[in-house]
Amino acid sequence: MSAVRTMTSLAPHLFRGRRGTAQGGIDLLAVAAFAASAALLEAVVGGFHLFWQRQTDVPPALAAAADPSMGAAATAAVWTMLAAVASAMLLVPIMTLGGAAARMGALGRDRRLAALRLLGATSADVTWLTTLETMLQAAVGFAAGTLVYLVTLPGWALLTFQGQPLGAGEMLLPPLWIAGIGAGLVVLAGLSALLGLSAVRISPLGVARSAGRARLRLVRLLGIAVVVGGWLVAAPIVGRLDVALAAVLIVVSLALFQGTINLVGPLLVQLAGTVLRRGRGPVGVLAGRRLLADPKGAWRGVGGLAAVGFAAGAILVMPPAGASASRTTLDRILAHDLPAGLLLTLAIAVVVAAASTALNQTASVLDRRASLVNLDHLGTPRGVLHRARLLESVVPTVIAALGSTALSTTFFAALLGTSGMAGATASGLLQLAAVLGAGFALLVAAPEGCRPLLAATPAGAGAR
Repeated sequence: MSAVRTMTSLAPHLFRGRRGTAQGGIDLLAVAAFAASAALLEAVVGGFHLFWQRQTDVPPALAAAADPSMGAAATAAVWTMLAAVASAMLLVPIMTLGGAAARMGALGRDRRLAALRLLGATSADVTWLTTLETMLQAAVGFAAGTLVYLVTLPGWALLTFQGQPLGAGEMLLPPLWIAGIGAGLVVLAGLSALLGLSAVRISPLGVARSAGRARLRLVRLLGIAVVVGGWLVAAPIVGRLDVALAAVLIVVSLALFQGTINLVGPLLVQLAGTVLRRGRGPVGVLAGRRLLADPKGAWRGVGGLAAVGFAAGAILVMPPAGASASRTTLDRILAHDLPAGLLLTLAIAVVVAAASTALNQTASVLDRRASLVNLDHLGTPRGVLHRARLLESVVPTVIAALGSTALSTTFFAALLGTSGMAGATASGLLQLAAVLGAGFALLVAAPEGCRPLLAATPAGAGAR
């Protein structure tokens, strides 16, 4: 217990001591990522909570337009199911962003923790210290993100769903819900820190050798066949289920699809790295070796874009607004809310992609400082380093965009096909191209934003 108390008291001092260093910059980025995760997560859960509450307090416009055979509450439940689908699409990348921040911060401390081992600290001591530091970052980020969430509550009134603007009071989560989100984020940060340190043994020898990661196996590809096959069997029965059961089935299936993307994506990145490494040019070889060194880390950098592609696939198979045949008021409300909800989902997914990209690209440059300095001392042109970093970012981006869009199209085509609504349109294709183009441009621009940092890294390393 004395060792635990010592490490607990040491954590704040080490946290403050990294200010003004490269590690301090990584810590700041990690806190910012936790803040973004908390704010977005609270907003997404708040939206679902709003539609859930509106089932018992149906807006007057929707109540007047409700189908008499269904009733107002059952009609409002359709929006709740759609909100659950949108939430499931966004929860995975948002939580992945927080997990990536935790793992990045933990791995960035491995050499300092190895030095503590030389001073007599045990492996359990440094593991507890790292976990505590990361959870402290998550707590600070959660507090900042909650403040952002509370400040932006009035802005939701600009959006109208079910014929009624989203009120700030409706979007405000109960205190217990907010506390639960905070506790979950902090626990996730601690678990992710432990996973991040598992790749390198925290001992002087383990860190100095920079032990490599195990190669990913082709068996991951079976996940696609299992999930897609299961959904093709389950999708036709969705329309015959109770609304609550249908919502549960859709949300669970959607979570499995997104989990499959994150399962297979790193393997595809690894295969792409193998191809690039066998090329003749130095840019491809350098980018390929970096992708092979950490395919999971490269995939985490584009996890947000995978969510964008998944939401864009919904646009591809969604019928145009006019196809709802505005014969009734309910049809007009639904024709307005469906595209508005999709665009809102896409906007949040793009924000997640931007935060994840900025975090991973900047941290990558800082974490590879020694390698970049050595390459510069060997005479590697700066242009080669910039192009390799760009290629290293573009390859996972293309894989994420195309792969997630293909799986999303399969998911929503099977779901909407049960009611005869599926079918790609010219407008859907144009919207899909615009969304993926914006996401691709964002992911390409992010590494370019690191160009000044990359140029300054060798310059601050001292004499050759």
